[in-house]
Formats: sequence, structure tokens, C-alpha cells
Amino acid sequence: MNRLILKNVIAAITLSSLSITFTSNATPVITEWDFIVDSAYTASSFTDGSGTPNLTGTNALFGAPTNLAWGDQAQQSSIDISSGNLGNVTGVNLALGTSMETALFVHDNISIPLGSSGLETAILSTLLQITPASAGFSMPDLSGILAFDISFNETSNIAGLCGGVLCANDIFILSLPEAVSFNDGEGTINQQFSIFEHTYNTELKLVGTETGTGLSILNDIICARVPGVESGCIGLTTFEEQSNEFRVLMTITHIPEPSTLLLLSLVLFGTAVSVRSKRS
Repeated sequence: MNRLILKNVIAAITLSSLSITFTSNATPVITEWDFIVDSAYTASSFTDGSGTPNLTGTNALFGAPTNLAWGDQAQQSSIDISSGNLGNVTGVNLALGTSMETALFVHDNISIPLGSSGLETAILSTLLQITPASAGFSMPDLSGILAFDISFNETSNIAGLCGGVLCANDIFILSLPEAVSFNDGEGTINQQFSIFEHTYNTELKLVGTETGTGLSILNDIICARVPGVESGCIGLTTFEEQSNEFRVLMTITHIPEPSTLLLLSLVLFGTAVSVRSKRS
């Protein structure tokens, strides 16, 4: 049986200030991008109890673990952001409008024995650097990070549904900073940036590989199960006794200028008028 051992997790998933390097007279739309993502748990605390928490897999940039495990020594739950490479993921030639994996978040949701030590809080830090393809990267700049507060509730295993999901599901709640927005229809986190006269959008989407779902606005019943969380919360749930994996996919798109949008709307308007005229 799973108890209310894990009270909450405060995490900062951090997107860096964008690393852009190219000449000032290069104004065409950038169609391909390179990126580097580093992730690690830069802080954590655990409740008293039997068993020793394990902090493993050191990310080179942060000098911090990529895996946190808790429980007794025979049965341990864990959260992992190593992505199979100690929290470092690189990508090249990411074309506009296409997606590429930037991280893999895994929650091994295991029932831990009564009285064992449990995860209480953690901070997940991630630095995302993107640059036009083949432009090269400057030194990582940690000063422009964005913090996403996450609250976590390891629920007790009770029968039935809570807000449309099994009541045994553990709950992650995400609070967004002002600089980013959430698209509930797509389940994506979005941040815009500009290079000269062009504006781009960076979209991040969590996609469950086998079990679990991506981010969404959760039912108020689920939100209420996490202390201090208000209605209309953004989050996801994970299944008990399973390894819940979520690929973090990044897509970069170009946002047309207002004048371009106006021109397109006029063209569409003219087409509509033409069609109506032919039908009349």
C-alpha cells in the first residue's frame, strides 16, 4: 500500500536565455537550429525513515544528480532525468516545424514500505541553449533561467476514479512563470523570442511513451488532492507500479509579422469573395 509519504516537490525546469550567434545583417528566417539541453536535480530533501535515499548520475554542467530514489533498499521509487546520457542531450539541424527530443522524464512509481524514507522536495534545473545551425555555442549563461514550480503528491492507493483518473495515480502539478504560456488544447508550454525583425516560438510537449499522459488542465478533484493547489491546475498523473516515461519534445516555429498576417487575411478574404461571386 502506498501512503502519503511524499508531500510535495518544488522543481525548477529552467529554460536559459537563448544563445544566439550570427551577424547582424543576417535577416532571413532561420530554418534550422542546433541545441544543447542539460538537466539535473540541483536540490532535494527526504523525510525521516528507514532506508537511505540514493542520488546518482552526475550531470557535468550542474554537478548534480540526474536520478533520485527513495524507500527502503529493496523497494525504491525514483524520478530520473538522465536521458541515458547523464542529463545531457544535443541536437543538430532541427528544422522549423519539426520535433526533436530534448529530455526524458521517468517516474518509477513503486509502492514503498511503511516507515521508509520518502522524497519530500527537489529542484529540477534544466538549461536549454539553442542557436542557428552550425553557428556554434557561447559559454552557458545561467542568469536567464525560468522557474517552473512543481508540486507532487504521492497518493494512497484507494479504489475508484478521482477526476476521471485512478485515485492511486500520483500527481504532478506545474505552475508557469509569466514568460511562458500553456496551450491546453495541444498540451504544450510555449515561449517566444525575437531575432532582429523575426519572432520564433519554442514549444515543449510532454508525451507519454507507454503509460501516463502529457500535460493538461486537470480536473478540480485532482487539483484539490494536492495541498495548496488551486482549481484549474496544470499537471499530469502517473500510474502505480509502473515506469511512467515522458519524452520532452521541442518544436521551433516562425511567427509571421503582423503585416504578413494582414496580407494573408486579405488574400483569403479576396478568395472568399471570389468564390461567393461565382456561386451567386
